[in-house]
Amino acid sequence: MARDGIRIFDADTHIIEPVEPIEAYLSSADRARLAALGPLVQRAPAKAGMSRYVIGKRPRLDRKLGSLERVDPPTGAARGARDGGTPWDVRWQGPPFPSERVSVDPHARVRDMDVEGIDVNMILPSGGVPGFAGLEDVALESAMYQAYNRFLADYCAPYPDRLTGVMLVSGRDPAAAVAEIRRCSREDWPVAIFPICAPAMSLDEPAWEPIWAEAQEHDLTVVIHSFTMTIPYPPGVWDTWDNVFLQRAAGHVWNAQRNLAALIGAGVLDRYPRLRLTSLECGHGWLPSWAARLDELAEMSRHVLPALKQRPSDYIRGPQYFQSIQIYEGEQSLRHAFEALGEDTLMFATDYPHSESWFPKSAEIVLGWKTLGDAARRRLLWDNAVRCYRRYAGRAAVAVMAAPGAGAAAI
Repeated sequence: MARDGIRIFDADTHIIEPVEPIEAYLSSADRARLAALGPLVQRAPAKAGMSRYVIGKRPRLDRKLGSLERVDPPTGAARGARDGGTPWDVRWQGPPFPSERVSVDPHARVRDMDVEGIDVNMILPSGGVPGFAGLEDVALESAMYQAYNRFLADYCAPYPDRLTGVMLVSGRDPAAAVAEIRRCSREDWPVAIFPICAPAMSLDEPAWEPIWAEAQEHDLTVVIHSFTMTIPYPPGVWDTWDNVFLQRAAGHVWNAQRNLAALIGAGVLDRYPRLRLTSLECGHGWLPSWAARLDELAEMSRHVLPALKQRPSDYIRGPQYFQSIQIYEGEQSLRHAFEALGEDTLMFATDYPHSESWFPKSAEIVLGWKTLGDAARRRLLWDNAVRCYRRYAGRAAVAVMAAPGAGAAAI
């Protein structure tokens, strides 16, 4: 598939983690330990299209009531009656979207991909399973991540050239994380690791070193991505968690700024020169100014940093760092980022099936940005993602060549 002669790689999509299918991959002993946690872990009854996992979620404060009781958001129907609907109510001109089926049925997802003209999805969870970093039981946390990874392997299996994803690993148990990276790397589906921090952890701590080394060894990209109202909490949640507008506006951006600075400033990309890093769902307009700021601060703070081989902005320009765009920031913002940092860092992404998705018009909108040259458009829509998630290119080539009647198809 190609639109206007260009293949399209969506660098940031999600599933909304289903409970029962993931728990089927736990051992009977781990299922019993999970069940013993009861309502601390799951919401009941389940709501269509929402994860039942609530472990690690911060309750919202209802200012009118002055209580710490959980306040569920209004339904799409209620919002539609009040203020015009949710973003996908407004943008999506067709059948109901998103369907809860896309999180459990890869065929439903691929049908949507075909509607929009997307060739490849890179899939992350939605914050339910990563919230298990809030457990005191680190072994059960790791078991949940392993169950999720096995679920996603089976989910991606019917479409090895179109569906790929991140494996979840815990920073609290580096030995289990390394073992899981080695196990999953024998399979085709993963292109990245999602390093999940407990609330007190930071990505520049020494505990992560064996995980970075193993990710480099298996050609896996490190993904930075925060979630709303749930562990791993982006900075800013603790002072804005009762105002989802502020949290969504600031939390994802600051999470990416903090963690890319932490990893660059700690010299991680120098120690692991084949390791790649990407920040997702955090926008792109701020990146040039943040790169310039880090250059200045690296000079001012040289006495507390390792001897970096490059300026921070040079790491951001590549070939080790990548970042997804957000479509609503627009063509002018993207062009400015290209002018400041070059065309090798930014990747197309939609956040499908979450609320920032402009399905089914995301690709159509970006293809309509006429001031982008052909080379820049190809890098944005395909080339940079394939360089970021480098494991994909090799396995997709094998899948295409193995297809009946396939010739020397270019990936």
